[in-house]
Amino acid sequence: MKKKILLVEDEPTIHRLLHFILSKEFDVRSAANGFEAFVWMERQDIPDLIIMDWMMPQMDGGTFLKLLKVSGLYSEIPVIVLSASESIRQELDNLPYPISHCLHKPFDPRTLKTAIGNIFNASTYGFIN
Repeated sequence: MKKKILLVEDEPTIHRLLHFILSKEFDVRSAANGFEAFVWMERQDIPDLIIMDWMMPQMDGGTFLKLLKVSGLYSEIPVIVLSASESIRQELDNLPYPISHCLHKPFDPRTLKTAIGNIFNASTYGFIN
């Protein structure tokens, strides 16, 4: 059975690229923002990994991540953050909860696949702050 990845990305071009890259190996589900992602997960469809954009409409990455990590149901889901923000590292360093990996846009798809492989192959999820 394929691992389930929830892709939370509002940019259609990046979304299509990521879906194309990942859908051969993983069961990829999609949401355009954090609000849609929570609605999807509340239907008891919990992913094995979330790949999320940091800057999104309706519910940005910071708000989504905070709600995800303080929840009892979703707090253990590993998260990979994608961002074009130059200050993303500083923002993530100031978070009180962990993420699994951060990639700056534009990113090499091989780097993303390596990060995903490391998360899924680890016996316990390795987090960074």
